[in-house]
Amino acid sequence: MSRDLARPDACLSDAEFDALARGELAPGALDRLRAQVQAVLDDPADGVSHDAVWSRLEQRMKRAARAA
Repeated sequence: MSRDLARPDACLSDAEFDALARGELAPGALDRLRAQVQAVLDDPADGVSHDAVWSRLEQRMKRAARAA
């Protein structure tokens, strides 16, 4: 997996992430997410950093809280 594809926002759009948070993620998006997670599990050294994922997650959660 290349670094560009491993970005925490590369797999799910903001709308898909919001759907995931609501437990309503479409099957196709869920399949893409599973494939990305499996690729990182298969080769952790080629995955995205924990800090990058956490930073993006915090941004999205704050945005979702403001929208609610």
